[in-house]
Amino acid sequence: MTTHRFLARPIAAAVAALALSSFAVQAQSPAASACPDQAISPDNLAANPSFELPAVGVPVGEFACWQSGDAVPAQSAAAGWQMHTDNAGSRVCSRLVHSTAPGPGGKRMLAFQASGSESGLVQAQGLDPTKAFMFSVWVLVRSGQVAIASRGMNGGPVAWTTKVGEWEQLRVCTNSLSNTDLLSIYNQAADGGTFLVDRVELREIPIRE
Repeated sequence: MTTHRFLARPIAAAVAALALSSFAVQAQSPAASACPDQAISPDNLAANPSFELPAVGVPVGEFACWQSGDAVPAQSAAAGWQMHTDNAGSRVCSRLVHSTAPGPGGKRMLAFQASGSESGLVQAQGLDPTKAFMFSVWVLVRSGQVAIASRGMNGGPVAWTTKVGEWEQLRVCTNSLSNTDLLSIYNQAADGGTFLVDRVELREIPIRE
């Protein structure tokens, strides 16, 4: 089984040790999960969803980078989001830049650079595992291919990009049998990639009785 370098806080690392080992398998799943047609909660549960808040000690516009040998955890340039990388400890970088994402949002977005596959951003969530949630993001791929997932164990839904050079919304929805506990946005191209991400949404889906 492959293991991946997860550079977040110790609590989240326990979840990710299982989660990231399954990314390569999950990437073969359907490109988008089925989402219900009923009303979805207006409350966004993601932390720093529009990347407006910079990480402590990382000024807006400056890179936050990590590579093998550096101290951990690896905080991204945005508060509330950690970076992860591959087995080789390939270099990953992020920085906050002016947003160009479509639709309503803030002034900033996050730019990410990956030197290897399965490298990206993660945010641990402590949500009720018996409830269902929608996780969506807007992504613009400059190179490589990006996927998102919201479950820290094998079997959760995955969506991935189909375009390069234009904004695309990715969305996955879980049900009460597939819990949401780790928001993941990652490059899956073997030779690395760069992407922009903004407008993260994490909303509860009411379960019909």
